[in-house]
This record gives sequence, structure tokens and C-alpha cells, in this order.
Amino acid sequence: NVLAVMKHFVANSQENSRSESNSQVDQRTLWEVYYPPFQAAADAGCAAAMCGYNLVNGKYACDNEDILVRDLKQSMGFDGWVMSDWWATKEFAADEGLDQEMPGNTMPFDPAKFTDDNLDTLSDEKIDAMVTPMLTKMLQYGLFDNPVCEPPNCKDIETKTNATNAEHQALARELATQSVLLLKNEKGMLPLGAGVKRIALLGSACDATHDIEGMLRDWARGDYYAVGGSGRVIGASPVSVLAGLRAQCMRRGCEVIFDGSDNV
Repeated sequence: NVLAVMKHFVANSQENSRSESNSQVDQRTLWEVYYPPFQAAADAGCAAAMCGYNLVNGKYACDNEDILVRDLKQSMGFDGWVMSDWWATKEFAADEGLDQEMPGNTMPFDPAKFTDDNLDTLSDEKIDAMVTPMLTKMLQYGLFDNPVCEPPNCKDIETKTNATNAEHQALARELATQSVLLLKNEKGMLPLGAGVKRIALLGSACDATHDIEGMLRDWARGDYYAVGGSGRVIGASPVSVLAGLRAQCMRRGCEVIFDGSDNV
């Protein structure tokens, strides 16, 4: 059993300078644009929320009482707990709605904030309020009944477990299909009509390799089918543009002319 974490809360919309960027967003925009996916996840029973690196209206997301307490825990009714991302905690922010500093957060340039001394300043009632959602979700979803692993012996479980099934794959395909946005369609070429018999496909990206073992060795490595980092999901057998188009042409009676040299 696993617990779901929704992230990053909130308005963390860029990677460049993510620890310095300040997302200035009014309440209406937050509730109409940024909050609906988090509200849906909270309503579905998501266990935890991870706050981002960015500032939101001048205050770091993981130290931001407005978004963590007022909006997430109170207005959305989120009953899970809030954890930081690695190195996203800028101050001891238990009173601002942060329940857990990500373990392994200590670096010479960024010392831990949730130290024993700082935690000792909190009342027992506050500690209980922070810990109760963690234990409740663990009990609710059977983590104590069916433990998967115990740290530090979790590396293979984390990186090599096949966590998908046919239902998940069907949903992922549906979501990917619905998210496609056509930006340009000169002369109405798409969708391809029955009269199209030859299609030129240019560029190595159309038949990119997928090195699963290489990505498993390198946490930050990605390719054309998967990003690197903590959000990475490595597909077992992604379909390249070339393979997909050739499969369609087999059924439609057309021919694909491919050049993958990147020098056409």
C-alpha cells in the first residue's frame, strides 16, 4: 500500500530560479485556476500535500500560513498533512501549517528547521495536531498492516516497483489524448485524410531510444518519454512517433519516409 502526495502547493509553475520566483496570485485566480486540482485530490482522500520552493505573494510556500492553513486546511477541508520538499523549508513553520520537514534536509548551506529544540517549543496539543493526520492516513490505508519496507532498505522498492495496471494505463492514455493541443494546421492537413499515401517524418526525436536501465542508475536522467527527477514515471514500452505512425499506415495503406539524421 502507498500514500498519495499532491504537489507542489502552490503556483509552482517554473523550474528556473524556482527558489527565488514570487508567484503573485489573487484569491479569485487561486481558486478558479490553481486550486481545483488540489481540491479534487483532497476530496479524494489524498494523504499529504507537498509545498513548493517558490514564494506565493511574497511568502515562501512552505512558510505561508495563508495558503497552508487558511486555504488548504480550512477552506478546502484537507485532512492530511503538509510536508516540505527537500530544502524548501526556510524557517521553522509549524505554526504556519507545515507539519513535516522532509527528512535528509540538512545541508551546510541549509540547516534543518524541525530540530528537537524547535519542536520542544510546541505544545503537546500542537504536536498531536501535526502527527495525527500522518498516523490516521497510515492506519486508514493499511501501511501498518502491510509494510512494504523499512528504511534504509527501500531503494529497490522505490525505483523498481511496477506500480501500474491496465486501468491506470487506460486512464493515462485518455488523459494524454485529451491534453493534446493543436497549435497549427496549415491547409487543414490534420487529421490525415484517406488520400494521403506518403508521409515524411524527420528528426531523431521521432524514433528516440528509451534507456530504462540508464535512467534507473541516474535519478535525474530523462529522455523524450520521461522527465528526470522525483516526478519521473518510466514507461515500460513507450511508442515512438515513428512506430505509431507506421502502425497507422499499415492499417490505412500509406507509407512513412523517415530520416533521423537531424540534418535534412
